[in-house]
Amino acid sequence: MSCVAIDDEQLALDKIEMFIAKVPFLELKASFTNPLQALDFLKSNDVDILFLDIQMDDISGIQLLKILQKRPQVILTTAYQEYAVESYEIGVTDYLMKPISFDRFLKSVSKAADNANNIAPHLETHIIEPNKHKPDFIFVKTEYRMQKVFIKDILYIEGMKDYLRFITTAGNIMTLQNFKNAMAALPEDNFCRVHRSFIVALDKINCIEKDRIVIGEKRIPIGDTYREEFHSILNKLGI
Repeated sequence: MSCVAIDDEQLALDKIEMFIAKVPFLELKASFTNPLQALDFLKSNDVDILFLDIQMDDISGIQLLKILQKRPQVILTTAYQEYAVESYEIGVTDYLMKPISFDRFLKSVSKAADNANNIAPHLETHIIEPNKHKPDFIFVKTEYRMQKVFIKDILYIEGMKDYLRFITTAGNIMTLQNFKNAMAALPEDNFCRVHRSFIVALDKINCIEKDRIVIGEKRIPIGDTYREEFHSILNKLGI
């Protein structure tokens, strides 16, 4: 996802740039300490995410948003909590309080990525949910065919940019799909998202090593955003 960052404090801008560089699915297109220069850039360039400070000398972040005719997803960055209500009233994706931690930043951009996947027009391809008569398989669209995938064969699902890769005992399948629809199609009692890039089948886990899940030869990281939910599910299973 392409990004632009705006902050009139260079140190704060440097931190956002550093965080963006750590996230594989983010690409920094430009950064600005001058919001008016940024406004000119945004009028002629499409981006997916705008990281925007609120308190700036020439024009505030809120004022800039009201000027923009075509608005990307906006993540506000500010040291002033009193702007939170106004920011959500104008429909921003998230509101980050300075000093910003990387885990909070990652949660915010993951939310933006999920939003983009859910509304992207090319995602008319669907995983067909199993109905009550045939609960043991789903159909996954791959290339020009609908591939039957038995749920019992799924080991894990890995996100690869705009695609998902189903790793199964019968082979691997690539599909243009998002994680939300994949989770909706699978039995919730046996599948859990454990990382922004992975869904695992709980009954296929060989062992858990601190912050990693082992399925066969694959070691899958447990993301900070998903750790609490994953361990909650394990507790319910008596693990």
